[in-house]
Amino acid sequence: MVLHKGKSMSGKQKKLALVAGLVFAVSLAGCASPPLRLYTLEGAATVIPITSGPVAETGPVLEISRVTLPDYLDSQDILTRRGNTVERSPNGRWAERLSSGITDLITARISAARPDVFVTEQAPIGSFARARLRIVITRLDISTSGPASLDANWTYISDNDHGPVKTERAHFTSSVSGSGTDERVVEITNDLVNQLSRTIASSLPGSGTP
Repeated sequence: MVLHKGKSMSGKQKKLALVAGLVFAVSLAGCASPPLRLYTLEGAATVIPITSGPVAETGPVLEISRVTLPDYLDSQDILTRRGNTVERSPNGRWAERLSSGITDLITARISAARPDVFVTEQAPIGSFARARLRIVITRLDISTSGPASLDANWTYISDNDHGPVKTERAHFTSSVSGSGTDERVVEITNDLVNQLSRTIASSLPGSGTP
């Protein structure tokens, strides 16, 4: 049996192979997608600290149900509108479903505005007498160019079976400007939801507003 030895690469061939490998590696790096970024709405920190200790059994309780959003919005996708089309961010996502994040923020804001009420997304066990708040966001449009807007209605159901059921609605726009970046979308969403929270808080019984 005769063994044939392969020819060894010359110095020039080795250099060419090295250059080709470097070019390939650089091209792969250039094609790699930017890292995924996760965003949340503003934190639950409030100007009024939460008081430690037991919740009074006879104190007023307001239970806020998860906010209802249009189906196409209620996901972790960060969306912007361009005319009749909706575009999804390729590199940014909400850290949780948008309805959950909005509910958390509204709960925190109303809790800060109404320290006399125990505001929660889940009423304490055994708390039968509680008011309820249902919020429906019917439209949340953040355009790539132009104003952003939010339409919502909410229903306050008294803790008294014979008490009033009060439904209101409102329209909000955001003055936040800038390019159509994910950070801008987050900032606009915060602004619109904060406006909604303030309006709802001022509409609740005992808020001091007519």
